[in-house]
Amino acid sequence: MLYQLLKPVAVTGINLFFNSISVENQERIPNKGPVIFAANHPNTMMDPLIVGANCNRRVSILARSTLFSNKVYAWLLGLIGIIPVYRKIDGKSDMVHNEDMFAATYRHLEKGNALLIFPEGKSTPERIIHKVKTGAARIGLGAEASNDFNLNVQLVPAGINYSAGTKFRSDVHCRFGRPIAMKDFMDQYEADDRSAVQAVTTQLRQALKKLTTTLKDQADADIVQSLETIYKKELTVDLGLDKYSKDDEFKVSKGIIRAVEWFSENEPKWSHNMKQSIVQYISILDKLKIRDDFLSTSRSKVTVRRRLQSWFFLVFGFPIFIYGWLLNYLPYKLSGILAVRAVKGHFADLSSKKMLFGMGLFIVWYIGVLILFYNIINDKMWTALFFLTFIPSGNFTLLYFRKAQNYGQHLRFMTIFYQKRKLLYQLIEKRISIIHDLNKAKEDYFAKNIRDGSS
Repeated sequence: MLYQLLKPVAVTGINLFFNSISVENQERIPNKGPVIFAANHPNTMMDPLIVGANCNRRVSILARSTLFSNKVYAWLLGLIGIIPVYRKIDGKSDMVHNEDMFAATYRHLEKGNALLIFPEGKSTPERIIHKVKTGAARIGLGAEASNDFNLNVQLVPAGINYSAGTKFRSDVHCRFGRPIAMKDFMDQYEADDRSAVQAVTTQLRQALKKLTTTLKDQADADIVQSLETIYKKELTVDLGLDKYSKDDEFKVSKGIIRAVEWFSENEPKWSHNMKQSIVQYISILDKLKIRDDFLSTSRSKVTVRRRLQSWFFLVFGFPIFIYGWLLNYLPYKLSGILAVRAVKGHFADLSSKKMLFGMGLFIVWYIGVLILFYNIINDKMWTALFFLTFIPSGNFTLLYFRKAQNYGQHLRFMTIFYQKRKLLYQLIEKRISIIHDLNKAKEDYFAKNIRDGSS
């Protein structure tokens, strides 16, 4: 009962927090029967909400036992189907309780239900897949072995990709992988259960790497992010893909990552020099406080009509912006401040804390404003209409702020153009040189990998 009550609240929360949540391959998820969803874990509380809201199944989540230290929390978590996992890092002596955890998951799967587990065992915002623990495989194979491999347990990998995990109104892309059938490992499990568990775990890790824009080495994260900034759009268009498609955007990011890793391994000197050039270029952009897309040769020309539309929007939208700002700024700002203080440097928790603080503060703030408004005008209909403007005005304020920032960037670019024209030309030439070298490297990379693939 509590699950059904809380799920709409959670879904509303993530839909308000994120700008877009795109999901792929939902058709791969079995509509019925025992399922174990296994996902990467870059964002502590958001990850289970993203998967749970988009898998079309009711899921029970496996979570660290430390969340159950408070009796009230333990009772509430039990009501919504959270199952405690006792990790070695939380206390070796408590790990004996994992026998109860395995028994509970087996019963859950025997009833044809779904579980959600994060096999990395911890949450970090780094763009890498950490060591995948064997828990998901042990649960799936153990449940099958206890039922003579007649359950048909399916292990479904889920890759969660955030454009900016801690940022309000950022984007999320969730991809479900092909199910891994536990019964396919029956012979191997009966011959050597440890070998079967390891085989499933290896297959799961490979699937998670395919479903996420993660890297082998975190040291390459900065250069990949820089390439996504300066080269992703041009590469998308060059490859004939749709720059508005989340699927195509994912494919391009994966291609960039594979290329970076290939050049780091096979052309280390060229890779080092290219990284240095890009870092220098990005550093100059940061000092000048201008965005890369203002220097792009593929940037669409701003027509007089578009410029007039921007002016019209900024001028006539300003009163609505002020209205939305007055209604929403205080709880918005305060939730961010409280969240930063609460996470104490553990940024994988930041977005979930922002959402929790935000929901609480906005509800209290909105109720207070409504009471004040009603006491002033004493009219229920006008109070209801006033309430209906709260969220739309907040969204408009964010949109206006971003448009204003973009126009401010344009003004800054024009100022630099007139005051430091020579420096700007040098920067554009550097960008053109980087893009030229990247295009040549792309052709070499494709030629080399196609040749190797056909040999």
